[in-house]
Amino acid sequence: MFNPYGLSGWSGNQNPDGLGSSASIPPQPSVFGLLPAPASRTPEPNLLAFNFTSFNPNISNSAVIGPRSRAYFRITTDTPTVGFTVFFDATGNPMAIIEWLDQPVVEIRGILSKRRASDWLALAQNGSHRKMEAIGKHFVWAPGGDYIFLYGAGVGQPKVYAQVSRDEDSVKLEFTPEAIQIGLLEICVVATFLLQCGKNIG
Repeated sequence: MFNPYGLSGWSGNQNPDGLGSSASIPPQPSVFGLLPAPASRTPEPNLLAFNFTSFNPNISNSAVIGPRSRAYFRITTDTPTVGFTVFFDATGNPMAIIEWLDQPVVEIRGILSKRRASDWLALAQNGSHRKMEAIGKHFVWAPGGDYIFLYGAGVGQPKVYAQVSRDEDSVKLEFTPEAIQIGLLEICVVATFLLQCGKNIG
């Protein structure tokens, strides 16, 4: 199993086994409200799965397949333009673009204006999580075991909206039905790619 959050410059303390488990490290108090310690979270049930598959040779050129084996997105890198990753929707229209400069820049059509990936997915000072703003709300991506979980930020019990896991030739992004309803699909597809592409996003 690959470390799902160590591949893209996700810093912070991690176990030698590379799985991000906190089994040998006592859970630490959350630095973001009531966000649970990584070891305390288990995968959410009854989720809608979207799989990054058909790696050619990796996630940089891949397809995103959703429920009922429907193709939702196609991802290409360096084609047709070197230095860019483009996300195409099911109709073949560009949905998002990443420009691989010294500081990668991301834009999602109609959702996220052009900005540095490191600003959009800002790494916490202690490396424990990444913050994300989308659809007028604040979220947190935080590792837990073999997963990365997307939480709604704020007071009260944190709500999980999505979770990410991976194996050698695919990445699985799973959503709660509510996450789809409020418009997190495209946002999380792009964020998952950035977290899993193996490049340092700052």
